[in-house]
Amino acid sequence: MTVRRKLLLFDIDGTLLHTGGAGISAIYEGIQQAFDLQQTADQMPPLNLAGATDAGLARFLFDYFEIVHSPENEQAFYDCYHQSLSRNLASHADNNGGRLLPGIIELLQRLHDHEHFSLGLLTGNIQRGAWTKLEQFEIRHFFHTGAFGDDHHDRNQLGPIAIERASQHFDCDFSPADTVIIGDTPKDIACARACGAHAMAVATGTFDHAELAAFQPDHLFENFTDNEPFFEALKL
Repeated sequence: MTVRRKLLLFDIDGTLLHTGGAGISAIYEGIQQAFDLQQTADQMPPLNLAGATDAGLARFLFDYFEIVHSPENEQAFYDCYHQSLSRNLASHADNNGGRLLPGIIELLQRLHDHEHFSLGLLTGNIQRGAWTKLEQFEIRHFFHTGAFGDDHHDRNQLGPIAIERASQHFDCDFSPADTVIIGDTPKDIACARACGAHAMAVATGTFDHAELAAFQPDHLFENFTDNEPFFEALKL
């Protein structure tokens, strides 16, 4: 019997790690530095980061501050945001609780060593920001492909991009039925549903177990401290 390889696409923030606020600080710093804004911290608009994409946040901030939405302005924002993120990550990890989430190293290592699983990312982070976060927390080596927040502002459009890239990278024709999207927000569940992938949710972000259960993921975990239930669930 031939076993089909499964593609596992992980969200980053709230699923693999917490940055201790380095990400949102970098977004606010990035928009101010890119366009010489003079707002104080309490004058910045509140942002809902749960399941958001960086491209979507850029659109919101451009509208809020009446900045022309152009590729050049978007690139200027991303450049300043990434510079701030790179500076902030280490200090926020040291001072504000930035950390890998429970069981993640053990889970990724076990998946990486298994011949029937291939790992990728599906994240709202721009690609540079995603790799920088994974490098800071020393899990970059587990991931080599994915879809990112600068690929599209709508998270629901990222699934097909991630599957196509992974198929090319691993030289394996993955289908949505072979794909599992793992995240910590209702938007991750919706993203899986949008492309026909399996949805797994974990309550290590801003949504608790009951809140995520209301969106009916295929499987739901409190955390990955014990990774055995996750492997049982992969026998889809």
